[in-house]
Amino acid sequence: MNLNEIKELLNKYNAGALKKYGQNFLINDNVLKTIANTLKDQFKNVIEIGPGLGSLTRYLVTTYDKVLAFEIDPKMVEILDDTIKEENFRVVEKDILKVNIEQEINNYFDNKEICLIANLPYYITTPIMLKVLEEAPSIKSMVIMIQKEVAERFLGRPNTKDYNSLSVLIQTYMDVSKVIEVSKNSFYPAPEVTSAVIKLTRKEKTNYQIDNEELFLKVNRLMFKQRRKTIVNNLKDIYNKESILDILNKLNISETARSESLSVEQIINFSNELNKIL
Repeated sequence: MNLNEIKELLNKYNAGALKKYGQNFLINDNVLKTIANTLKDQFKNVIEIGPGLGSLTRYLVTTYDKVLAFEIDPKMVEILDDTIKEENFRVVEKDILKVNIEQEINNYFDNKEICLIANLPYYITTPIMLKVLEEAPSIKSMVIMIQKEVAERFLGRPNTKDYNSLSVLIQTYMDVSKVIEVSKNSFYPAPEVTSAVIKLTRKEKTNYQIDNEELFLKVNRLMFKQRRKTIVNNLKDIYNKESILDILNKLNISETARSESLSVEQIINFSNELNKIL
């Protein structure tokens, strides 16, 4: 939909972009087509989160066999019900963070291998990603529009300002690549930030053996608690300092190293060594 169509629809339904839901409507057809088509040769079924007025949804229903959308705003649900009549589309009025995603998948889709395509609400991007990673193994790939700054963290590499615990977490379980950047002018109303579309594909098996996943997640989080501190100083209040130093020496990592200098593999190896002595 173009800007005039968006405005007409909002006026007709006495609706607007609500800041509390992070609503900014995408009006760039080229971007919409790119997002919709990125996974069309790999998947037949798709989940959309936060469809809003349905600009992207209109492309999805003509590209995929079945589309299941989750929308928290009842006004947007009303508009979607009125304007998208394709039989392969269903919208659910629920908060995605409170949904049992895997159960919804089982209830709606025949083919359990599905993808997620969405212009995610920027203020809850990370909670949504963590929920999908942990609770929805049927979602094998994602193409999502997110804030550029967050996308750079997903793609972050060691020894860069963008590399943090989120980079490590995402890259442990998913292959990540950038699709396109999207300017502020591609939205109505225009957001304050530049956006990016990224593609994430779930790894069938992580490249590295994780002996204790719960410990790995905890260690990864604690290591980056304060970026300017060394690994030792970030962990010594929780774990024995001498043990931390012994592990670093065993892995040929400097005792003064900061977490941002470690690769994903090194952080996993550290957690595995720590697991042996706990």
